[in-house]
Parts: sequence; structure tokens; C-alpha cells
Amino acid sequence: MIPTHADVAVIGGGPVGLTAASLLGRLGINCVLFERNQTTAFHPKGHVVNTRTMEIFRMMGIAEGVDAEALPLERHAGIGFVTSLLGDEIGAIKTRSDPEWARIERTQSPVLKRSCPQDRLEPVIRNHAEGFESVSLNFGCNITGIEQHDDGVTLSWENSDGASGTTQAKYVIAADGTRSEARDAVGLGISGESMGQQIGIYFHADLWEYVKDRPYLLMWIYNARTSGVLISLDGRNRWTYNFGYAETETRHDFTEERCLEILHAVIGTDDIDIEIKNIMPWRMQARIVDSMSKGRVFFAGDAAHPLPPTGGQGVNTGVADVHNLAWKLDFVLRRFAPEGLLETYDTERRPVAKFNVEQSARNARAMEKKGLSGMLFNDSKFLSNIEGPAGAANRAKLAEGIPEQRAHFDYPGQTFGFHYDSSLVTGDGTPEPPTEVETYTPTARPGHRAPHIPARFEGRDISIIDLFDLEAFTLLAGPKGQAWKAALDGLDGKPLPKVNAYLVGHGLDVETDLDAWKDLYGVSDEGAVLVRPDGHVAWRSSRGGDADALIAALFRSIGRNSASEAETATRKTVLNAAS
Repeated sequence: MIPTHADVAVIGGGPVGLTAASLLGRLGINCVLFERNQTTAFHPKGHVVNTRTMEIFRMMGIAEGVDAEALPLERHAGIGFVTSLLGDEIGAIKTRSDPEWARIERTQSPVLKRSCPQDRLEPVIRNHAEGFESVSLNFGCNITGIEQHDDGVTLSWENSDGASGTTQAKYVIAADGTRSEARDAVGLGISGESMGQQIGIYFHADLWEYVKDRPYLLMWIYNARTSGVLISLDGRNRWTYNFGYAETETRHDFTEERCLEILHAVIGTDDIDIEIKNIMPWRMQARIVDSMSKGRVFFAGDAAHPLPPTGGQGVNTGVADVHNLAWKLDFVLRRFAPEGLLETYDTERRPVAKFNVEQSARNARAMEKKGLSGMLFNDSKFLSNIEGPAGAANRAKLAEGIPEQRAHFDYPGQTFGFHYDSSLVTGDGTPEPPTEVETYTPTARPGHRAPHIPARFEGRDISIIDLFDLEAFTLLAGPKGQAWKAALDGLDGKPLPKVNAYLVGHGLDVETDLDAWKDLYGVSDEGAVLVRPDGHVAWRSSRGGDADALIAALFRSIGRNSASEAETATRKTVLNAAS
């Protein structure tokens, strides 16, 4: 039975919608999800699961399940540029096959970026969401109407068996894809550009003999018959090939027979068995909504920002969207915070999404500029003479542009370096570091992701980010920061979210390399940082100070005014007693 009432309704059962349902289920929120398709994705579609998303999945408890379905790490060694699998190698961008690159990657997070195709990723998240009693997943159920009221939203729906009805929700998360009907229903505008039309061919073929010595995640193909990108889904048998086509053609021109011919050109031989599983036309877009919310409806993923796949930011941006939103909905529903807290969803997420859309478009244009257009349609005569000895000069010309494309494939600064600048964040006067896509410089400056460092907690080896809880704030204080903890104790019994407070240092709550932690987090023995449920720093005091500043920051970080005079007096009494 589809619930007639819910705290939150989610429209869309792709990876973003399913993640939203899982996060809400973890928080005990009554949630109902609607997905028009009967089941999860059949076509692999997207595949990049960046490191920040893997951190969120680690917090959810599904990172190991994603790892099990992902491309083996040893087959994720870099990016190749070839005329065909049997042809000449034009160049390569090394990632995990570079020992120094791999070393740096492992200092940034307790998890690793993975390639997990969407047809394998979605069932992992769905199975997790189904484990929560408060979550109702309804596949094969289409939303036919959305009507907002002062105190909620009425969703009209129709099942695949013809049954229909309505569900009342206090809030809605619309993650219903690029052609979002929810976006149209509430009259939300979207702007940007279309960057051309593409075909994605999902196929099975044993290509081991052609790739075993080149363990590349992606193979960019350039020859007279086709140019595009071959994506390795399992390192041997499962593949997708994506390419652009001219506006003078239509999707119907790409029959299975023609697609087989294209795949033979990709491989470089007709002498191989190929089973085409699906041919999916799609359009590359770089767009963003005018606002990521309208009334009680919040937009996430492609419904809010369809972006080019050049950089693999699509699913990852959407997962970060709902990770930002879930704890805010929780605090509002539990009356810890005013409804105005939800207005910061757009304030915080839209600039990040806008940057990702623009950077993905820049990646595509940078490839095009160097003749490496790949997924954009390329009818250049240049590629008619690129194979064999006669094409050596043209291959060399393409090779010159390959090193400049690293930001397309290697972007830790984009993954971790984004920050939130909203009314919820209490700045500390330190300058904003520059945004560098290819380089990540860890910082605990307010608004930024609190960085990873190995630690020991309750006899276990952890990452310090494992302490961050979707249901609570986290205070990390230096070894002489007992007064900060005492000030929080004075708030017991108040209608506030939980704050888990820990002292960092030898023999204390959290043990780590203290000097390294203080340097990384920018604090002294007396300093402290307050971390939000989504792992972003809300406040920082590099040294000891007035505990009222911490409490004021806590109130500010949930959209409330500072504590009352009575509460302030209580805190000062506790602080003085602790001193």
C-alpha cells in the first residue's frame, strides 16, 4: 500500500533519489519514494563515484557494497587515447598507475574513488533503503500532479496497474531527472545550453586480449569511422561506447546493424562476437535551475543541474545535494530549527552545482579545442588520416594536447575543495583558498569539508571523519579544550540537536598525531572546531576563547538566534565551574 501521508516524498528512484530515501530512513523520517520505471536502471549510464560520494556511502554503511560492484582497482589505472583497441596508442594520462598519484590519493580520504556503473550502483542503494521501516519505495508509480499548500504538498499518482491516489507530504525532494516533470509542474525555470546529441551503446564482448596490457578506465577512440569514449564496466566483458552525432541525423539512424559497424571500428576488427544490450540516445546539457527549491519542493541531481559527463560529476553532485538537505529536513521536522533553515539549501548547493556544470562544460570544450572532441560530434577530415605510419604526424599533434586534459579526469580539488558560504557558517577571518580543480589543499576553514586524518577511537582504527554523525554536530577540541565540552554540557535538556564532543590527543577521546591534527585543522591545544552533520565545518576557534562564541555558532548553524540570556548565564556558570 502506498502511504497517504509522509513527512517527505521523493520523486525519482535513480541513485540520487534512492540516496535521499536512504538518508531520510537513517534519520527515522517517514519517507515515500515514487519511481515511474518498474525497476532500477538497465543501461549502465553514469559510472563515476567520486571520493566524497564514497565517504557519504561509508557513513551510510554501503561503501563495501559499492566496492564489490565497482570496476576492479587494478583496471582503473588511467585514461587511454587510441585509434582503436588494435590500433596505435596516441597517449595516456596515468592515475593509479603512478605511485606518487596513488600515495596522495590515499592521504586524502579513508576511501577511494570508484567506477561503479549505474545499473549496479542503484540496486546497492535500493537494498539499503528498503531496510528502513520508515521508507516506502514505489517503483512503477508515476506522479501525475503536484499541488502545494501552506502546510504541505499533495502528490497525485498512478500505478502501472492503473490504480491511482494521492499522498500528502510536508516536503518533496524532486530527483526525477533531466526532463523533470516536477520542475515543470511548479514552474521552475532552468537555463544553460545543449552541447549536442549522443548515442550510448551498452554491449557485451570479451575484449580481454585487446585490453589486458592497458588497464584503462576509459579509452578515447579516434579514427576515420568513429570517435568517442569506450568505458570499461568490469574490465573484460561489459562496456559502453558513447559518441556524438550530427544534427542532420536522428537517433533512428543508429540501428543495431550500424552500431555493430561502429563497435567493430572501435575495436579494430570485425572478428569478434558482440552482443548489443541497449542503444540509448541522449543529449549533453549544461544547465542549472533558477533556484534549487520552490516552496516546499526541493530539486536535486539532474532535475536541478543536468551537466555534461565530461568529469563524471552528475551523480556525485546530486548525492552531495541530498546529503546537504537531509539533516536540515530532519532538524526542521524535529523542531530543532526553524523552517528558514531549508532556505540555505539553495544558498549552499547552487553555487557548487553551478561550478560543476561550468567545469564539466570547460572539460568538453578543452577536449574539442585540441581535436580530442570525443563525445562532441567530430566530422574533421583530420581523423581520416590518423592510423598507421601515414598518420604518425596527426597522432603526434593530438598527443600534444593530452596532458592539458588532466582536470577532466583527476580533480581532487573539485571533489573536496568546495565550501559553503551561508548564514549558517561562522567565519573566522581567514582568507578563502583559491579553487584549484587538480589540487586539493586540506583545510578546516569554516564552510569547508573537515579533512581526513587517521585516528584511534574506542580501541579502533578510524578516520576522524567517521566521527561525524548525520543526526548530530561534532565538536573536536584540543587536549586543553575541556572548557568547550563543559559549555556544551550546560545545554543539556534544551531543544537543540545533539553535539558529540571529543578531546583530541594522547590518552584522550580521539588519539591521532596531535601535531599533524593541529596543523591540519588550524588549531592550538586550546582550540576547537564545530562540524556539521554533513561533515562541513560550522565554526572554528584556533585558540581558547569565550564559550559563548561556540554556543552562538551552534545556534547560528541551525538558523536560530543566539541563546537567551538565561541560557547564557547557565553556560557561564558551567564554564566557570569547569575552570
